[in-house]
Amino acid sequence: MAPATPSPAAPAQLTIDLEGNQRQVLSIGQADTAISTALFVPSLAAVVAGDLAYDGVHMMTAETGPAEREQWIANLDVIAGLNPALVVAGHKTVADDNDPKIIAESQQYLRDFSRIAAEETTSAGIVARMVELYPAWESRRTLWHSAKAAIDRKAAP
Repeated sequence: MAPATPSPAAPAQLTIDLEGNQRQVLSIGQADTAISTALFVPSLAAVVAGDLAYDGVHMMTAETGPAEREQWIANLDVIAGLNPALVVAGHKTVADDNDPKIIAESQQYLRDFSRIAAEETTSAGIVARMVELYPAWESRRTLWHSAKAAIDRKAAP
C-alpha cells in the first residue's frame, strides 16, 4: 500500500492493491464539505463519489459559498475526467442506476443554486425556485437548510 504520485491536475490519491485489483482513494477536496474523498476502481471504471455527487436529491450546499460551489463543480470535472462508466452518488434516490450523467446534473444543480441564491432575498424564494427546477428531487429539508445558510451568509458582515 503506497501512495501514488498524482499529476498536477489529478487529486491526491492513495492506491490500494486488493488481490491484484487497484482501488484509488482520491482526496478530492471541496464537495458539500471542505474535505471530501472518492473511490475509483479502474478495472470497473467505477467511482464511488461520496458527497461529491448527488442523484435526485437536493444538494447540501449549506457549508458552501459561491467560491466553494465553483470549486465543487471543478472537482466534479476531475471525476468526469476519469471517464467512469458507473458513478455511485453519496446521496441518491432508491431507483438510481448509477449513471455517470449525475456528474453533469450535480454541476447544473450547483450552478442553478448559486444563481438563484444570488438573486433571491429570502430562503422561501430560493426554495420555491429550486423546487420549480427540480420538482421530483427528494430531501427538501436539506434544500431549506441550504437556502437559509445562503441567506444568512449574504446578511453577514
